[in-house]
Amino acid sequence: MEQVALFMESPIGDINYQSILVGINGEVEIFNRFSSNNNDRNQVWNKADDSHEYPTTPLSNNPVAVVIDEHDLEMATLGHIANISIKAINANEKAEVITNPITHKEAIADLAVRLANGDQSLSELITDKRRVNGVVIQPLVKKSDMPIEPTKPIKEVQDTTEMAMNLISIPDPKWAEQYINRKFDGVKDYDILDYARTNGVNVLCEGNAGAGKTILFQSYASARKLRYFNLANNNGVEPSQLFGRWIPDSNGHYRWQDGAITLLFRHGGVLLLNEINFLPVRVSTILFSALDYRREIQLLDNGGEVIKAHPNLLIAGDMNAGYRGTQEMNQAFSDRFGIKLEFPYDRVIENKVVGNKALLTLADQLREQYDKEELSTPISTRILVSFMANAKQFGVDFAITSFINAFNKDERSGIRLACETHKHNISKDLGVKVSEHEAEEYTTEVLA
Repeated sequence: MEQVALFMESPIGDINYQSILVGINGEVEIFNRFSSNNNDRNQVWNKADDSHEYPTTPLSNNPVAVVIDEHDLEMATLGHIANISIKAINANEKAEVITNPITHKEAIADLAVRLANGDQSLSELITDKRRVNGVVIQPLVKKSDMPIEPTKPIKEVQDTTEMAMNLISIPDPKWAEQYINRKFDGVKDYDILDYARTNGVNVLCEGNAGAGKTILFQSYASARKLRYFNLANNNGVEPSQLFGRWIPDSNGHYRWQDGAITLLFRHGGVLLLNEINFLPVRVSTILFSALDYRREIQLLDNGGEVIKAHPNLLIAGDMNAGYRGTQEMNQAFSDRFGIKLEFPYDRVIENKVVGNKALLTLADQLREQYDKEELSTPISTRILVSFMANAKQFGVDFAITSFINAFNKDERSGIRLACETHKHNISKDLGVKVSEHEAEEYTTEVLA
């Protein structure tokens, strides 16, 4: 058996008076509003009391019925009927013109009784004809009239809030210990982020892949002992994953669970919008008010709750401009970031984390080819660090093969030739003994 909500409207001058009837705890509750547009989803619904007076103007068309689920009822119990109203407004677009005129007030009185009694003829008001034959309308029953069942033991479940908070945990201290700070025009990176965090300024980092943009914010959160969340953007990201959703609890009811972004807005920390130029529009539109002077998010699914940003919240974004699959950031979104940092590959840092002069010489050669668009794969600091780790663990030959496999197949022969040219010096800088045969081959190649 299923429950339905009823919708009706009548014109009053240039506007419409709309009502929704829904059964809550055995009682018919009625929500009303004025709307200037039948498809208007923004005007607020207000619950009527017993003294409410309804218009005596005739309905514009037949009332409509929509099937509602447990989530709709949980929301309606809290006074929020946004989900039901959307269903009803969509159904009303298929409503038939009324043949027997009846006033709004008379329709309310008639339908309230029929809804309470579970009148099966209400199924005729369902405009989605695919559902009509399968709907059996449930009469309303007050909780006080329901039979009392023996109390059943409830399985203990982990607090979902605690589970969600794990999404924004403080990063491991090792990230702060291993990180090498860089300077921008003489200003240390952490000092810039300290200023941005305490003054509510958003930071945008733009630069090549693997230059250290992401690790900057992760290590900063680690150093300052702040909660951290990295939003890895892609077209599959859904707002409910980030901002929150209604979930069932151990009693079979629904409760609101904050998403990671909402938790950071409440408690503070570092929010990184990774690869921000991949950000889906359905997410970026929600973030507009979070990134401008308002510094707030609105949870429409949670009754329109507005959350002001915690004073200890840093919002940052990073991007690889011009890379395949990315899109240009529009000016309105870009202007929401008061500090913009260009993040090139840093030779000072690479000397420390890579430490192999011959490998860095090879990287310079390949980067020059990339800048000329002769290569499609960037030579990141990250891939050089991986080269060194592989060389120390498995040898230079293995490191070169792994390095070459990072490039497109049509580029690999040229990359191999470049690597073989620098192989002798890379091995020498590593302190790896080079065989006499290999040294002779290298000398012959150089002389040639």
